[in-house]
Amino acid sequence: MAIDQQRRLQTAAAQAHSAQDQGDFAAANDAWRRYVLIEDALRDPQDLLDEGVELSKVAIDLWLQR
Repeated sequence: MAIDQQRRLQTAAAQAHSAQDQGDFAAANDAWRRYVLIEDALRDPQDLLDEGVELSKVAIDLWLQR
C-alpha cells in the first residue's frame, strides 16, 4: 500500500472516530464513506467489477420476486 494511501486511510478513520466521540454521526458516516472509497481505490479493478456484477444479479433476482 502506498504511504499516501495509508495516511489517507488513517486520517479518514481518525476523523470518523472523532466525529463519533462527539456524537456527530452524519460527519462520522461521511468519514467512514471516504475510508471505504480509499480502500476500494486500492482494490483490483477486476474484483470491483465482479462484485458489481454479482450485486446486479442479486438486484435482478429480488426484482423478479416481487
